[in-house]
Amino acid sequence: EIEFMYKPGNVSAAPPVVAPHQPRLDWQMWFAALAHHSSSPWFASFVYRLLQGKEDVIRLVQVDESQYPFSARPPVYIRAQLYKYWFTGSAEGSQGPAPWWRRQQLQEFFPTVSLGDPALESLLSQHGLKDKPSPQRSADALLPWLLRSLRQLVRPFSGPTVLWSLYLVAATVCLLRALGRRPRGGAPPARHKGPRRGEPTDRGGGERNGQVRRKEAKEAEERGEGRARGAADGHGASKKKK
Repeated sequence: EIEFMYKPGNVSAAPPVVAPHQPRLDWQMWFAALAHHSSSPWFASFVYRLLQGKEDVIRLVQVDESQYPFSARPPVYIRAQLYKYWFTGSAEGSQGPAPWWRRQQLQEFFPTVSLGDPALESLLSQHGLKDKPSPQRSADALLPWLLRSLRQLVRPFSGPTVLWSLYLVAATVCLLRALGRRPRGGAPPARHKGPRRGEPTDRGGGERNGQVRRKEAKEAEERGEGRARGAADGHGASKKKK
């Protein structure tokens, strides 16, 4: 039995955490199982490539070649069976490691075929999925070379590992940039101190009230001096009249 990286297969295998990665093949197989295989012609092409031993297609099934049972030699026959899976409950475990899944075989999804099988050849020809010559690309083009190099670099890793690594690098860069914007040296920012015991809470309001009182006292003093000078002038004038 061919084990896939993400979809349920081995009942003892725990479901993997794939978010935010979206496994293309496993997700499409879930939809294909909802109807007859003729509604998903790509599945016939997928079986055909596995029979041919196409490396790029095999890597959609398993990144680790040791987990793929036909890594040394392609299979001679392939068929697909349809199963229904459920999670097991806590009471369903037995001695030893408890299985994660229980499954029930429903029916055959894709008949047994091999290379050169007339039924398989008919399906491929009907949907135009036979081998086609690869488009000619310039060997010196930068973009194809860059994509090939990138694919070779990430080949040993699964999709979720690559995505989480990119997210971690991006988060690290953002953190370093944020730390680089902080001012270096200089006096630390002033810290607000609360009122001391016995002091009024609103110190700003108290200062403003004191200024108002001093201004009023000064104005009253000036008015008093003005009245005193006026009284003195009046007293001198009365003496002159006498």
